[in-house]
This record gives sequence, C-alpha cells and structure tokens, in this order.
Amino acid sequence: MKIIRASLDDTDIFCENELTFGACCFFTEDRLCKYFFDINKREAILHTNTEKYIPQVIEEFLFYSRFIISIKDNNGDILYKRILDEPFLYEIMKIQPSQFYINEMKLRNAKKWIKSHEDIFIPIAIKDGLFISLDGHTRMRAAIDLGFTSIYVYLDDFDDDIFRFVDEAKKRRINTISDMELVTDEEYKIKWHKFCDDFFGR
Repeated sequence: MKIIRASLDDTDIFCENELTFGACCFFTEDRLCKYFFDINKREAILHTNTEKYIPQVIEEFLFYSRFIISIKDNNGDILYKRILDEPFLYEIMKIQPSQFYINEMKLRNAKKWIKSHEDIFIPIAIKDGLFISLDGHTRMRAAIDLGFTSIYVYLDDFDDDIFRFVDEAKKRRINTISDMELVTDEEYKIKWHKFCDDFFGR
C-alpha cells in the first residue's frame, strides 16, 4: 500500500491544526488509514486509526524528520528508537543551503508552531569547514524571521548528490538562508519539483 504525505489541502482527513505541523501527517492511497506524528523536541507520538503499515509510515516520516530519536504509540510503547549525535547550537547565517526556494505557505505555518530553539533541529553535512543544511530550509527561514540567530543542528547521513545541489545553489548566489527565493505554493511545486525531476532524470 502506498503511503502519502498529506498536503495542506487534505482537510477531509486531518484537522487544520495537524496539517500546520508540516511533515507529520500521512495516509494510505485509499484514504482509509491516517497517521499523525505529534512531535515534542526529538521524540514523537504516533496517533492513528489503524495498526496497518506502521513500519512503512515510520520510515516515510523519518525521511522528512531525521532528527527524531524515539517514536511511541498512544500507550507509551516504543515503536522506534535510535541514537544520533547530540545536536548543538549553530549560527543560522553561517549555514549553506542546498535548496533554492522557500514555500510561503509552509513558512507561514512553520511560524505558527515554532516557539523556541527546541522546536528546530536541522540535519547538516560538513565539508571543508562548510556547514550544509540537508533539509529544514523552511524552518531555518522561519527562525530568522522570528528573530532567532542560532538553531540546533546535528550531523546526518547524506549522499554525494548534496554537493551538486550546493554547487547549483552557489551558482544562483544562494549562500545563506536569506538568499533563498520566496515563492507561492504553486510556484514551489513547479520550480522545485521540476528542477528535481530534471536533475535526477539526467
């Protein structure tokens, strides 16, 4: 069964508050099974209406939220646990983005739930002393707009394609999170998704 990450339009399955939290809502392609991950710092509680496809859903969730180290169900039973390097605070403006666009709609939503440093954990790679964000660019931009100067980062696994993305970002004069272009939700789908399709198509 295919697991789908919910979009902001899937209000027939999730409430607006749940959809606000980004990559926390998933459902099966038949729209019968739904899953919501309630995140608290580096842990999450899975709320669902089924016991089906739990491992697949967790795998999909962790693709977008790699900072999570523990997932429990409503009863407190551990569904997933791992050990990651301890995150540390780092200046946002010293982090090199690996993407080009910020979705304005997602940015507005992120600003609704980000309240402190502990709400933001960004996976990074380090090459020749350069800190590179692997994901979480919307959260980084929200942090800047909300007045944060630093965020928690942690080292994560990556493949060499990330350096090709960084090279492309630098060609576009994107050297900090503030250099990324703000676009509408529709523009984001067209511009970023097309770039990724063309990139991996090559």
